[in-house]
Amino acid sequence: MRRTIAQLFVSAFTFAIPLAIASSASAAPGPEACGNIQLAASANCEFRTSGGCEVSCKPVNLTAACAGKCEADCNASATAACNVDCSGKCEADCNVNPGSFDCRASCSASCKGDCSTKCSASASGSGSQAECEGACKASCDGECGASCEGTPPSADCQAQCNASCEGECKAEANFDCDIDCNADCTVELQGGCKTKCSEPEGALFCNGQYVDVVGSLQDCLDYLSSLEINVDAHAEAEASVSCAAAPGSSSAPFAGTGLAALVAGVGVAAARRRKRS
Repeated sequence: MRRTIAQLFVSAFTFAIPLAIASSASAAPGPEACGNIQLAASANCEFRTSGGCEVSCKPVNLTAACAGKCEADCNASATAACNVDCSGKCEADCNVNPGSFDCRASCSASCKGDCSTKCSASASGSGSQAECEGACKASCDGECGASCEGTPPSADCQAQCNASCEGECKAEANFDCDIDCNADCTVELQGGCKTKCSEPEGALFCNGQYVDVVGSLQDCLDYLSSLEINVDAHAEAEASVSCAAAPGSSSAPFAGTGLAALVAGVGVAAARRRKRS
């Protein structure tokens, strides 16, 4: 009997291992795989290399990556006064056409509209006006996206505006912190961005913003694929190559690195997903 129980235990343990591995492998990567950068499905992403890539490693192109890093450090709560002022205007706008109201778009537009004035009056002295506005707008996108994420489009105007104003007012409460944090972060990221530019695969940019891939590149590409975002691979100073380049082409700048095949595979996965839906 003891031998039978031992055999059953070993069999059960052996069976549990592949289940644990399969469960771990099935967990889809989230935005943290791409440095928590906020992206829409219409984003245009590409790899850049060489000199043209290094030119892109300027502070204004690092603000979105820094917004994800600064979110944990800048976590002041929205003020009640801001929420009250915001809610009245938001609900008035929403009630005009509730069916077409977009929580995230409304929040971002209203929040970003104040960035220029805030940066002109800012006494932080960190960076230029353009860098300040870039950091402010990136913070708006991040806070609005996080706040509106759990609010469905079918929600009534009060619920949508509560979420929209929570995001906008939290960005306002963290304005000074975000600007100072962004100034420190860009110094750190510039070196990392230029280092990536010198590597065979290059640095990843989406809508002109550097993506700080902190872990596996494959995980970041899988996350972009889940958003149905295609990624192009090309070299600035060499012959252009796209995901559709002929396999084995010796002229491809990324031949031998596997990046073109990796990116192409992600594109195929996204295409299959669109076909199934």
